[in-house]
Amino acid sequence: MRRDGLHSALTDFQRLGEVRELSPHDTHRVSEQPKSVSRYYDVVTMFYEIAWGQSFHFSPRQPRESLRASQQRHEEEIGQLLGLGPGMEVGDIGCGVGGPLIRIAQATGANITGVNLNDYQIRRGQNRLQRAGLSGSCGFLHADFMDVPLPDCAFDALYSFEAVCHAPNRRLAFREFHRLLKPGAEAAIVDWCLTDAFDVSNSRHNEIRERIERANATPELAIAGEYVDAVQSAGFEVIEAVDQQARHGDPASPWYMALQGRDISLSSFARIPAGRAFTATLTRALERIRIAPAGTSEAARILNVAADALVEGGELGIFTPSFLIHARKPT
Repeated sequence: MRRDGLHSALTDFQRLGEVRELSPHDTHRVSEQPKSVSRYYDVVTMFYEIAWGQSFHFSPRQPRESLRASQQRHEEEIGQLLGLGPGMEVGDIGCGVGGPLIRIAQATGANITGVNLNDYQIRRGQNRLQRAGLSGSCGFLHADFMDVPLPDCAFDALYSFEAVCHAPNRRLAFREFHRLLKPGAEAAIVDWCLTDAFDVSNSRHNEIRERIERANATPELAIAGEYVDAVQSAGFEVIEAVDQQARHGDPASPWYMALQGRDISLSSFARIPAGRAFTATLTRALERIRIAPAGTSEAARILNVAADALVEGGELGIFTPSFLIHARKPT
């Protein structure tokens, strides 16, 4: 990205606040919001790669398990859940820079197409794919995942990690996933949602929800039951719907500890409060002396707001990033 690109991306991302106020059925919201979300990832991807590596998702953790290890296990378990194997054509919806795609392809031998609207992330992913020796069997498709330029029944399976939460209309997204799958094929969607503990009449709950949505480009978080209804309305048979953290995670190692000061390691420094405060101070100083591009410190501030809101939502039990929908397209 050019030096002036970060500031421009921030300006475009801030337009998302205007677009998100529109109805999910408004055609302007459906067309414009994905562009603003892509600009959000122009802003934050560099920071994500520093703090998270190649996989931009949380995972239910086992006792004494690191974030990286939990992510790798989680990705491989999704491949196993879908029964992926050599020769299968698989979609990775909202694939980021390709971390899960590479891990699952290596573990299963499947041919995976990563669908992503962000050019910068696709370029980063293509470089990683080449280094992994998977360019011949896997690839990336620049597309809005509500309108994918592939024929009906293109995939034997598809999965997504924490991406559908960015969709301006999730029902449209699920209908597109249904179209892309062959009859009898399955989908595994891991996504952000509000839990049944969320109380719409509680002002604190609503304030935390608002901060999560605005700082993470997630326009309208669904409550778990609403999410299931949206999947079913697209024609899917829901096999399982579960908060993976609540069912499979270690209560002493919740998903949000990746953003807290008790998940200490060299690789975690950029995620924890002390590291995030250091980054914010450093980026302000580097901007002043024109080493860092304009907008770097504002990007760090947005991510701090996002992290604090996520931790609060997790501690109250009103939010989960690991709600799994395992669904099948009927034959």
